[in-house]
Amino acid sequence: MLGVQWYMAATYVGAVVGAGFASGQEALTFFITYGARGCLGILITIVGFVAMGALNFALAQELADGSYGRILEITCGASWAKYYDIVITCFLLAGVGVMLAGAGSLVFQQWGLPPFFGVVFTACVAGFSSMGGIKGVFWVNALLVPGIFISTVGLGIRGLAQLWTMIQYSEANVLWGTYPTPLVPNWWLAGIVYLAYNSMLGIAACIPLAAGLPTRRHALLGGIVGGVVLGILLLASSFAIWGEGLAATESPLPMAMIATRAHPLMGSLYGIIIWSAMITTAATNLFAVTKRLGTTPGLATGGLLAIAFILSLMGFSSLIGLLYPFFGYLGGLYVAQTLLYFGRRWWFQVLGKDR
Repeated sequence: MLGVQWYMAATYVGAVVGAGFASGQEALTFFITYGARGCLGILITIVGFVAMGALNFALAQELADGSYGRILEITCGASWAKYYDIVITCFLLAGVGVMLAGAGSLVFQQWGLPPFFGVVFTACVAGFSSMGGIKGVFWVNALLVPGIFISTVGLGIRGLAQLWTMIQYSEANVLWGTYPTPLVPNWWLAGIVYLAYNSMLGIAACIPLAAGLPTRRHALLGGIVGGVVLGILLLASSFAIWGEGLAATESPLPMAMIATRAHPLMGSLYGIIIWSAMITTAATNLFAVTKRLGTTPGLATGGLLAIAFILSLMGFSSLIGLLYPFFGYLGGLYVAQTLLYFGRRWWFQVLGKDR
């Protein structure tokens, strides 16, 4: 039987791995576009995911408080907490809208189905799983995240094999880059922005679950394992796209395109994997927003899904292009304040002083 720390790690991964992540679009935008230096950006995010996850989950477990608003008060201060609380709650709900929009784009591109079908189906599954409470969210993440991991790593190994062949028989730069977006012109800034908005969203979504863990050790391991898995998935996506070549940059869903080129059946299966990633993120976000608002599942979940549906009408690309960089820069200060709090706490503990 899997340990509870795995369920925590799977939920952490599920909260971060959404439409942009599993499709390969985020890896392309924030890392691959900078060439070999993008690997350093991935290293920044791995360390950041591990630190932010482990420390925040341990604090939530220690307090047994499932409100990320309370965690924000402790780590960032009461004034900033009120501001971040509103921003993160809006971002969590907006994230559901992004997932619904992504589902509509996916079913149309991969299978030629009406986008409305993808949106409605994703909303229903995410809604029912979030209404199941902690067990429902644990269940959907524990079931779907292994499939995301296996398929993404498999394509990453395939890409790495292609890169190795090119390294042996060509002097060309196999870890090519493209023109980065003006919003994130540098590789290190891209890594920080990526870490910021994902940690703000992912950790906020997972705090209610971390508060129910039995021990501090489970919380720490959940954050560490989840952060490492996220890093592995980023590397695998990057290697897969680098191995495919510049042609992968022309697809809005590069990982799905790569899977289809490997085999049509694999393309369909990976499309389902991406869809599952959207569902896990939407379910976790919904549960966190419902918990934060202090409402009971049911009618409240339906109302939140209705708002997310309206947001999804803006379109998948438009939502990612507008929301992710904005919340990333905003979350940069959140990450700094959080790490400063834990640094001070550790320092006072070492000196034997009271916090």
